[in-house]
Amino acid sequence: MNEVEFNGLGVAKKVSVPSSWSELSTRQVRWIFREYDSCLLKSASPLEFNVRVLYYLLGVRLTLKGALYDVVFKGKPGQRDENVYLMCERLLKFLFSEIQDDKGVVALTFDALENPLPWVRVGWRRLIGPSALLQDLTFGEFRHAADALNAFFRSKKIGDISECIAILYRPRSRHPNRAGRAVEPASPSLLERDSARAARLPSWQKSLIMMWFSSCLHYLQTGEITINGERVRMAEMFSSDAEDLSAPGFNWNDLLVEIAKEQSIGNISQVDDESLYTVISIMWHNFKERKRYESITKAH
Repeated sequence: MNEVEFNGLGVAKKVSVPSSWSELSTRQVRWIFREYDSCLLKSASPLEFNVRVLYYLLGVRLTLKGALYDVVFKGKPGQRDENVYLMCERLLKFLFSEIQDDKGVVALTFDALENPLPWVRVGWRRLIGPSALLQDLTFGEFRHAADALNAFFRSKKIGDISECIAILYRPRSRHPNRAGRAVEPASPSLLERDSARAARLPSWQKSLIMMWFSSCLHYLQTGEITINGERVRMAEMFSSDAEDLSAPGFNWNDLLVEIAKEQSIGNISQVDDESLYTVISIMWHNFKERKRYESITKAH
């Protein structure tokens, strides 16, 4: 957290402002994405968006005045505007990537692992999403959603995002799956209907879901997770030292076939129904076994 000290009408002398996405509450995250989407629709400047976010996080009451909000801090107008601009530069850098699109717009970035949208509503139906870092996804759900997201990055077709969301967010069920999430199972025959339902979500929610899921995907290939008390170093398994995983074209589908072939869980269908973290645990065990075998071979 960043501590901001200032004097102004109706404003506390010290205010804590989050310094990363993970320090924001889920409510704050949702507000920022909704506001960003609103600013894009109105072609508002990045500076106006920054000021809106800054004032929101500071808890300052806003009065709209022209393109920007009226500043309540003491000082001459020019000096006040400069102070606000400098605070935006210092406090809100974590919101944005360094990459601009072809229109010169700097996009939001996102790297938190807690799901900021545990559920969404489409019409009268509530759809339940995964928990933090996808801990309650089955391997099949994870694999299908990751494939759909990767397809979007290649084709830029919005339908791929709808398909990804349709896999991740589904109606509640009385019967939990192998990963412990009580949602209706995904059905290939109903995927078109479910994707059409997901397409009706507001654009800011679709963007937030996509970016959160992307953040989790990235972490599951670069970070560390704990499964049954053991620390699993995902980066090691996806590094160039892991020969099988760094081979050209290796993906989650290949992992599905590998585990099904060794029959530690069962056939392909049974592996898909298993918890994602169970599959990762087996993946980690196999990786360590290969490393032990390599060490013994080198020693002789």
